[in-house]
Amino acid sequence: MQRYFQISCHGLIVSAFVALALTGRLDSPSILAVSIGLGLSTYRTLKGMPALLTARGAFLLCCAYITFFLLDSVVLSRSFIPATIHLVLFLELTKLFQEKTDKDYMYLIVLSFLQVLAAASLTIDMSFVATLFFFMVAFVSTLMSFDMCRSARKLATEAQHIALPLGGMSLWATIWIIFTGTFFFFIIPRVGTEYFSRAATTSLLLSGFTETVQLGEIGQVKLSSAVVMHARQMSGPPFGVLKWRGISLDTFDGHNWSKTDRRRAGVRPSPDHQSWLHPLGQSGDHVRYQILLEPLATTTLFGPHQVLAISGGVQGIEIDGDDSIYMRIQTLRRVQYEVLSEIPSRTRRLPVSSQEEQIPSKIAAKYLQVPSDLDPRIPQLAREITAKGASATEKASLVEGYLKRNYAYTLNLTWPPGPQPISTFLFKAKAGHCEYFASSMAILLRSAGIPTRLVNGFLMGEYNPVGGDYIIRESDAHSWIEVYVPGRGWIEFDPTPPDPNHRDLDLAGQISQYIDATELFWNSYILTYDSGSQLQLFRGAQDRVQSIQANVRQKSDQWVLLGQMMSDRFSERIRQLVESPRFWSVLEALVIAGLVYKHWKSLRIKFQIWRLRHGRGPVSEDVVEQLFYRAARLAERRHKKRRPAETWREWIFRLPDLDRRSILKRALDVFEKSKYGRMPVSSAEFTLLEETIRELRTS
Repeated sequence: MQRYFQISCHGLIVSAFVALALTGRLDSPSILAVSIGLGLSTYRTLKGMPALLTARGAFLLCCAYITFFLLDSVVLSRSFIPATIHLVLFLELTKLFQEKTDKDYMYLIVLSFLQVLAAASLTIDMSFVATLFFFMVAFVSTLMSFDMCRSARKLATEAQHIALPLGGMSLWATIWIIFTGTFFFFIIPRVGTEYFSRAATTSLLLSGFTETVQLGEIGQVKLSSAVVMHARQMSGPPFGVLKWRGISLDTFDGHNWSKTDRRRAGVRPSPDHQSWLHPLGQSGDHVRYQILLEPLATTTLFGPHQVLAISGGVQGIEIDGDDSIYMRIQTLRRVQYEVLSEIPSRTRRLPVSSQEEQIPSKIAAKYLQVPSDLDPRIPQLAREITAKGASATEKASLVEGYLKRNYAYTLNLTWPPGPQPISTFLFKAKAGHCEYFASSMAILLRSAGIPTRLVNGFLMGEYNPVGGDYIIRESDAHSWIEVYVPGRGWIEFDPTPPDPNHRDLDLAGQISQYIDATELFWNSYILTYDSGSQLQLFRGAQDRVQSIQANVRQKSDQWVLLGQMMSDRFSERIRQLVESPRFWSVLEALVIAGLVYKHWKSLRIKFQIWRLRHGRGPVSEDVVEQLFYRAARLAERRHKKRRPAETWREWIFRLPDLDRRSILKRALDVFEKSKYGRMPVSSAEFTLLEETIRELRTS
């Protein structure tokens, strides 16, 4: 058993080294030296020869190698990483030729596993699949035989008796592992843009940043403290940004904000690899931020308003008519990009002029919409607040100040929104979170004839002096509005008062800043750094996919045309059929036949009752049952209905009206005789049932 384990361990080491050597990243002298060492060790193991080195001799040899390691780092390899790889291979060979304990074997297994992981990150060749298969077989076999060898070391079991069944077990145990490894090799390294960012990450922000947002969704997002993005200022004046703008919405139905025009325009990158959204202006300060965006369940991109250009790792940038920016395709990995923004002047007051009163018709039609069932108290309140304002800017400032002074901020909404949440907030609750403040200000200003739009995004976040970046969390989600001022465009207003529950930075927060700075460095310079090398592998495949997409679009146009032709023909046939008199005759006949079929049983019983009244035919059980149930329904009009577990007799004797009880008892005797006694009912008894119904109607 010990011999089988040693051979299996050598197979494990050889397969791991071959996988690393086939990556092309290992120098030829190292490949030659390690190959000779592995071959010699394997030969000595097969022959059962003793170890060449003692544990002390191996220790002294490793100590002596430290001097060579320094020389290798400075002179031979001229790099720390190749010299470290040489050191690991030397330690592996030294362990192979020394007297080994169980701990030494575990070191060899771990070193082999790390070599395969390194090979998986360095190669895209098919040879890795073959070496991975042999490694997994040897890995499973080595672990199983190692455990068996330790637990049954005193048993005299020969290797040839255990080799075949244990090898077969190792082979079958490896099959499902190979499928997983093959999936990792073919899919993950080629879908992700970097090696360490291949794992899928759970998306954040499930609501609040789509083209339709229900009132209150941003408040739900704010309950979480998960990190959404990091932002680092690259240039521009410090503290020039107070918010990270996301999506803009223009239509409010009383409960939901939505976007009327959902058309987007693609933005092509310029030769300087920047996607310019707006021309570079001179009316404000320019700032540049580097943003690392976590995987989000939205295609919205965030940046300081107004974003002029975007560059970095974002593929396919789109913009809509409200200056909201999107990715064309949602991604499940981190996205790092840079934004160049123009921060407008914060001076809001302008001299009153006639130009400011002239609002373009397109702006008025889109941004003055209010709910059809708007509470009439809201326009009245808007007139009272803005009475002293002469311009749109002054009126907006008055509404902003009114909401900040007279309403409280809270995330704990203890009041029911009701059919009109804005009215409930303004006139009853007078406490809420940013969505209610922003929506209320937007509707108040629209009632006063001032165009507004709602914006969902994030506050500036927490500044981390250790990493020199802003940490933006889901709890920083925020809503505010933008007011249209003729001659100046859209100006930002935020009526939400400060959060009274803001916490100061404590010791735990300071420690978290160091942790976050480390994570930011790892994410920026390891996970999302230099993705072009991997994307280049798919250029050929991408061209083929684009060709297929073009063919699909061409075919789809043809299918649309064919569908239109078939629809026209079908419509013509329907028109001819409707105009035909025969169609209506057949339809009338079918309707009559359907009604007869649906009520066939009831019609048949009524016909039998008609015949019995004229002295024809026997009294059937269906007739008795129909008449008794009719009498019971008449009695139930003035008394409680029969309970499901109650018999007819129990229900009748529970009736408080003695006359009705006596009348129904006679009908019950006939009903039980027919239904349970299976006895024929006479014409006199039929007459009794009809008399019962007449008496119940008149009583």
